[in-house]
Amino acid sequence: MAFNSLEYTLLLAISAGLFFGLGYRGRLLVLVAASVVFYGAFSVPLLALVVLSAMVDFAAGLGIGASEDPRRRRLWLFASMATNLGLLGYFKYANFFLDSVAAATGRDLAALHLDVVLPAGISFYTFQTMSYTIDVYRRRIRPTTSFLRFFLFVSFFPQLIAGPIERAGHLLVQFDHAATRRFQLANLVAGLQMIAWGMFKKVVIADHCATIVDRVFSAPAGHSGWSATVAAYAFTLQIYCDFSAYSEIARGSARIFGVDLMENFDQPYLSRNIGDFWRRWHISLSEWFRDYVYIPLGGNRGNRARALANLTITMLLSGLWHGAAWSFVIWGLYHGLLLLVHALARPGLARLAALPGLRRIMPPLAWLLTLHLVVAGWVLFRARSLADAGQMFVGIGRALLQPITLAQSAFIALFFGFVGLQGLTRRYRVLDRINGDASLSLVFYAAVVAAILLLGKEGGGEFIYFQF
Repeated sequence: MAFNSLEYTLLLAISAGLFFGLGYRGRLLVLVAASVVFYGAFSVPLLALVVLSAMVDFAAGLGIGASEDPRRRRLWLFASMATNLGLLGYFKYANFFLDSVAAATGRDLAALHLDVVLPAGISFYTFQTMSYTIDVYRRRIRPTTSFLRFFLFVSFFPQLIAGPIERAGHLLVQFDHAATRRFQLANLVAGLQMIAWGMFKKVVIADHCATIVDRVFSAPAGHSGWSATVAAYAFTLQIYCDFSAYSEIARGSARIFGVDLMENFDQPYLSRNIGDFWRRWHISLSEWFRDYVYIPLGGNRGNRARALANLTITMLLSGLWHGAAWSFVIWGLYHGLLLLVHALARPGLARLAALPGLRRIMPPLAWLLTLHLVVAGWVLFRARSLADAGQMFVGIGRALLQPITLAQSAFIALFFGFVGLQGLTRRYRVLDRINGDASLSLVFYAAVVAAILLLGKEGGGEFIYFQF
């Protein structure tokens, strides 16, 4: 059930109407029922995987919390990790592993291929539920004794398919508060504003960019250098507007019920270095890998070589999390390499930026370089294969030797205009000021809704991160 569908609108409206007419337990049951209906619209049989993951981690949390025996606690944690990573490995990576072995050995392993469908959101809900058992094991939170509350934590429909990846310590207590508080008009207004803004970014910007992206990336060798360049910028815009739109709609939907989901994006294309980009992009995933992979590996403790190796391993796993393809692995390694270079070059860059003649020019140069390093990474991310990515880069490299059309120039100007507008919005807190003025807010969001109706692309595709 896509966010940009009538079915989701009805589900949200009916759930909210029932929610505020019931008591504590009834409200939790409404949210659980809505979550079951939401996921069941994708696949009823695969809903069993969400239930299985929740049951195992609920039991593991109770087992860990009830024991002081380190060995028994580790066994419960292992059961949780093995179940979730096993599900993820079987459904998402088994065929990728077989294909990689076949390519490396030259053997035909087609007979071993698994006829499986990738369950929607499996990368998100398995990571979310694993974080619960790890946090219980680390004694950061106490295990909940209510399976209803825990299943709601795992399956809460606004963020079930594509996040943000929440922590139990943040979300479980909010369900309790939401289930006991009265309806608040301010939450409804704020939620609808987020949903409207998210829908605008999805159907007016992302879906129109997708038309350009799909055409060029489907056959990169058959397009000019400037077409490849425009497609690279278009995908950079598309993936941000598409994914941040999902997060915005998820946050808005949750806010209607009085639940605050974490902010998942913080205008990442304004970053001046690659480390800052990853602090602003898909924040919930970046923090998950930091807390449950990078720091357990040793983080920046120990010598510099070990810290840099930990960073590279973390980014490689982050790339693999995004998809079972070598292009995602290379994309993760690429960003790991960029983070490595930045970490090594940071002292020299700081001294360079302190020079009197470079103080003003270094920040915009750093931003421009970071932006285009990210754009290059998105080419690797979007291309169907490494060969296609190579064709895209060859085309982009030849662009300056070829004529550019007026439409291509206009799109590039619009791309940089969008990023510049983000900078102005951030500096002057434009959206905060609009939302703080009732009259201005009414006019602004009426215009947003009108733009959605008039300019929105009909039959737009699913959200990009649904595939992960």
